[in-house]
Amino acid sequence: MFCQKCGQPLPPASNFCPACGQPANPNLFMASPLNTMYRPRGLRVIAGVCAAFHVRYGWDLTAIRILAVVLAIFLFPVTEIAYLIAWLVMPEEVLLSPQTVVAAPVPPFPGDPNAR
Repeated sequence: MFCQKCGQPLPPASNFCPACGQPANPNLFMASPLNTMYRPRGLRVIAGVCAAFHVRYGWDLTAIRILAVVLAIFLFPVTEIAYLIAWLVMPEEVLLSPQTVVAAPVPPFPGDPNAR
């Protein structure tokens, strides 16, 4: 079996290509990032719950935060408990470390006066 993206041979029981990361069988069900709500690391102020709604639904982040504060004032214990539960239940964004790419040296251009 070969990868459909890069053409590398796949190990017998692999789910992903070891070379490019492409799923070995794209017909299998995979969780879409659009269906998953997570707390992003970059936009958070307290725990990232409001930022999660912003990322998932595309709502205005400032409006979500203002609504959260207004609900926290008028529905005192309920909003705070719901926020804490969302903080504990909602997964945090996973940052994947980029693979280090080592490029081959570029040969000098013919006729380049700076070439050694």
